[in-house]
Amino acid sequence: AGDPILQPGPIDGGRFPNDHIADLVDFVPIKFNQPEPPSDCGTARAVIAVLNGICRVISSSTRYQVVRVQAEENLVDAAVARPLNDRDIMDEILEVGAISGTVEAAPGMPIRKSGRTTALTTGEIMSIDTTVTVSYGAGRNAVFEQQLVSGAMSQPGDSGSLIVDAGSQRAVGLLFAGSDQTTIFSPIEFVQELLNVTVDG
Repeated sequence: AGDPILQPGPIDGGRFPNDHIADLVDFVPIKFNQPEPPSDCGTARAVIAVLNGICRVISSSTRYQVVRVQAEENLVDAAVARPLNDRDIMDEILEVGAISGTVEAAPGMPIRKSGRTTALTTGEIMSIDTTVTVSYGAGRNAVFEQQLVSGAMSQPGDSGSLIVDAGSQRAVGLLFAGSDQTTIFSPIEFVQELLNVTVDG
């Protein structure tokens, strides 16, 4: 809390203090998967011993070990900031317009978003109540439960885009991850509850 928010962001050339537009107020900490002590399973240890023996025979420096991973579940990857000057912020999303409330997601629902990288894109919700594992680099992975998934409609840099029902101006979710095939977003009701914010309308 209190960290400066820049617009444009640092990756787009934003610099402190000239581009300081807001301060971080609150965020939902991400719970990353934690490795547990090596397995005490005899069969697993035997398989690992064989693999490591083969590595020694072929003069490979690779060595294997059994590591159990304890996964903690997340519901959102989200934060909220307070602008330094309300006049710097508009109530409208570029190419989408003003938002008027929220709506619960449903399979097949047509959706849209306006993002930093891919601008305005459309798609439809393919699945709800989905559990996904998201990589944050450097070996850090996090499990998210009850997420919404659509086809590919985003790229890196689009995170934080509001997902909006294509047939209305109602918010559906908050985009935070994706791949070449899918876009992953959290239900807007989770974001509102965990950050104590409200989408007006």
